[in-house]
Amino acid sequence: MQEDQKAKGIMILIEFKDTVGLQNFTNEMEKRNINGLLMVTPEFVKDNCDNIKAVIKKGVEIVGTNVEAPFWDIPYEVQKKRIIDMTKNIEACTGIPVRIISSRYMASDMTTLRVAEELGIPYITSRGTTDTKATVYQPEGYNTKILSISNIPIATFKYGSLCDYSFFERAGTPQDMRDELDRALEPLTDKEKIRYGIYHKITPVSHTWIGGYLKPWHDMWIEFWDNTTHNIEWVSLDEFMADSDWVLPPWQIPINKNAPYTPEKMRLLISYEDEEKVQNTSITKRG
Repeated sequence: MQEDQKAKGIMILIEFKDTVGLQNFTNEMEKRNINGLLMVTPEFVKDNCDNIKAVIKKGVEIVGTNVEAPFWDIPYEVQKKRIIDMTKNIEACTGIPVRIISSRYMASDMTTLRVAEELGIPYITSRGTTDTKATVYQPEGYNTKILSISNIPIATFKYGSLCDYSFFERAGTPQDMRDELDRALEPLTDKEKIRYGIYHKITPVSHTWIGGYLKPWHDMWIEFWDNTTHNIEWVSLDEFMADSDWVLPPWQIPINKNAPYTPEKMRLLISYEDEEKVQNTSITKRG
């Protein structure tokens, strides 16, 4: 792959449990100057304010997230109230405007887009629509852009985002995920450019209570970061979103509502308790 064919990437972190894995994961990202987004609820931010502010100093931007339910078909008034509450309470800790919002399953709909536009929020996420390639949609008549997250296309793990949890809960191994990450970095073919958009972008995702705390998964991430520098350029949120793959009328932008996560479908290969853990390290503050 030539230098100018590098994929642009941004890590997406998810954490709702504690800050142990989050600290480990972001420490390793900081060493490698890898930018990222952290999906958290305002409640989690309030309970862990000092740690969240330390994580932000590592080049991580907060995604205001509603985990109770996906923003699909939720009435305008309900979405707007929740989004205002999310941003207000996160900003009360960080002092930094929330510039991207999400919900369970990365979900959004046209109501989310409308609310974000009204509140001056420049970005929202959506569940993936173009397999492992991330896609940026610019709805016509709006300033807000939509980030469609990388998904898993192979049947064994299908319908999850390109995320360690998606593999872990489907009896997948770290190598299964690494193989899919490598495929995501392969250059786009002309046919893929027609289907996905001309810009090559990926959004690898980690639930940091897995990627930052279970040693086999943590080791996989480190090996991926250290051995794919010739294939990927880690960029900031604004750099990632700068080039829109598609400029379309809002009604024409695809929405993926396929999220078959239920406890009875989980098939863990190794239980969480039995996985070897990473020794926790303290947060190293930048600057």
